Amino acid sequence: MQYLLAAIYGLVFGIANIIPGVSGGTMLVVFGCYDKVCGALSLNIKEIKKNIVFLIFFGIGAVAGLLGFAVVIKWLFGAFPTETYMFFMGLIAGSIPLILRNATVKQKFTPVCAVPFVLALSLVVCLAMLEQSGTVTAPSELEGIGAAALFLVAGFTAAVAMIIPGVSGSFVMVLFGTYEIVISSIHLHSLNFAVIIPTAIGVLAGLVIGARMITFLLKKYRLMVFSAILGLVVGSLYAIFPAGFGLNADTFIGVITLAVGFAIAFIVGKKTKVEEEQ
Repeated sequence: MQYLLAAIYGLVFGIANIIPGVSGGTMLVVFGCYDKVCGALSLNIKEIKKNIVFLIFFGIGAVAGLLGFAVVIKWLFGAFPTETYMFFMGLIAGSIPLILRNATVKQKFTPVCAVPFVLALSLVVCLAMLEQSGTVTAPSELEGIGAAALFLVAGFTAAVAMIIPGVSGSFVMVLFGTYEIVISSIHLHSLNFAVIIPTAIGVLAGLVIGARMITFLLKKYRLMVFSAILGLVVGSLYAIFPAGFGLNADTFIGVITLAVGFAIAFIVGKKTKVEEEQ
C-alpha cells in the first residue's frame, strides 16, 4: 500500500508541475515526503538508500504525471477551472497542520519567524499579480545555440522553483516564454528533442542544486526555512484562487472539491510521521 501511495504522490507531483500557478513543492509538503525527495535529489546517498523503493515508485508516478497527464490536466483546467483550482486549494490548506508539526519538532516559533513568513508570502503574491497582469516574457526568436541556452536556463530556474513550496516552476517557464513550447514538445506523439534535451539538462541540474540548497538550509535554519515554506504555501492559496469564483454552480461544486482536497491532505497529514531533525 505504501508503494502505491508513493506512486500516487509522484503522479500528483508530476501533474502539479505542468500547471502554471500550482507548486510541485507544495504537493510534496502536502503528502509529507518533502524531506525524502529533497534528500534524494541532493544526491545524499544515505537518504537514497534508506528510501530507495519509495523513490523508485515516486519517480515512476512523477514521469507518468508529466508525460501522461499533460493533455488531461489541460482539459480539466479548460473545462472545469474553478472546481479544479479549488481542489488544489483544499489540498494546500489541508497540508498546513502537517507543516506546523514538521516545523516545531524541536523548537517553537518565535517572533523573528514572521520575517521569512511575510517575505515568502509577499513573493508568491507578487508573482501571482505579475501573472494576472499579463506581464510575462515573450517567446524568444533565438535559434540554434541561443535557443538551446534559453531552454537550459529556463529549465534550470524552473526546477529550482519547482521544489520550493508555493512557487510554481511552470509559471517560471511562462515568464521565460518557453512554457507552451515545452508542453507541446513532450506530447508522446510529437516529441521535439531540440527542446526536450536542453530543458531536461537544465531541470536535472536545477533539481540537484536546488535540493542541496534546501537540504543545507533545513539543517542549519530549520525553523526559519519552515516559516518561509509556510508563507509560500499560504501565498499559493491566493496565487491559484479561481477567477470564476462567485455565486454560481461551478463555485458550489468547487466548494465540494475543496472539501475533498482538504480532507485528503488533512488525513494523510495525520497519518504521516513527523521526521526528527537530522
